[in-house]
Amino acid sequence: MGNTLKTYLEKNIPFALFRAPGKSIRLVAQKSALSFDVDFSKTGFHFAPFSKREKVPHVVISNDVDVLLENKNSNYSLSDKILSVFKNNFDSNISKETWQLENTSKEIFVTFGAYQKDINTYLHFFKNNNTQKAIYSRIKKINFADDFDLVTFFEKIEKAYDRAMVYLVHLPGIGLWAGASPETLLKYKDGTAETVALAGTQKILDAQKVEDLEWGRKEIEEHQMVADYIFEKIKTNHLQIINESKPYTSRAGAMAHLKQRFEFKINKTQLPKFINELHPTPAVCGLPKEKALDLIYQTEPYDRQYYAGYLGMVEENEAVDFYVNLRCMKIYNNTAALFVGGGITANSIPEKEWEETELKSKTLLNVLDLATV
Repeated sequence: MGNTLKTYLEKNIPFALFRAPGKSIRLVAQKSALSFDVDFSKTGFHFAPFSKREKVPHVVISNDVDVLLENKNSNYSLSDKILSVFKNNFDSNISKETWQLENTSKEIFVTFGAYQKDINTYLHFFKNNNTQKAIYSRIKKINFADDFDLVTFFEKIEKAYDRAMVYLVHLPGIGLWAGASPETLLKYKDGTAETVALAGTQKILDAQKVEDLEWGRKEIEEHQMVADYIFEKIKTNHLQIINESKPYTSRAGAMAHLKQRFEFKINKTQLPKFINELHPTPAVCGLPKEKALDLIYQTEPYDRQYYAGYLGMVEENEAVDFYVNLRCMKIYNNTAALFVGGGITANSIPEKEWEETELKSKTLLNVLDLATV
């Protein structure tokens, strides 16, 4: 791994380097050790696990340091700006304790044969347990070149995916994560919130226009499950919907998804309960939720940790900007574990589901020209 941030990765400095869609590149860093209390009102960068069954905590990186780094008229590189922020804020007051990234990932990598067996387990479960949908995910292993540099990595995905939440998050003692998520979990400001139903995936061919894409029965039904779930959560919390879009096709790099927006009124005090009920949605878990969770934890051969969790800022003005942690990877010293998944229903065909996860993995791989096994 390159040396741009190596010194600071070895120190106990929690930080998030990120760029939300339509926003500037931003660096948030904390001067003290991480705390693991789940407090939705706490200002800072939130990084939450897939579910409460995971063994990793909901983390909030306090914005002790909070800097916008984008300045197109500057002669300094992004690396120079990041290093300047760290030197100015941490070199004179840095923890003597250090920690090292593990050299290689320990997650289990699934072959197609094992994948096919697990998908058939899902299909059998659906028939006998009144379950409509569950997500099955797997991991691809990435091998880094000796000169792999984190900041260059971030710059490439930031330029390639202007509609995604792109990030690099360092949690000392827990791990280093990066990704480019196309999916909003929840936005909130001044009593109004927005969430989206995002499901269904297909590849966009070079000559195709997004608006000309046609969707199959499986994808339409999968998306409708998510939309119905969100609608039900809004209504059972007695919230007023003020705008609901029709389903439409949304582009995410070389892929397209079915998407639908919901805008509704909600008090800030209601947000923690609503987010806990909303997450994880059927888009990353399944339906019914608890049965889908049982199936996922019985079948997937690894812990999801922060994959399919959520991340983003709670601002000083109480605005919230959370995204689902998709198209992401956990970074080690020489390798990374890239997480990809897809929705499995009674109509799923293992070969097609495998192809979908291969397509999703290219969100990061194509930009970076990385080797996988």
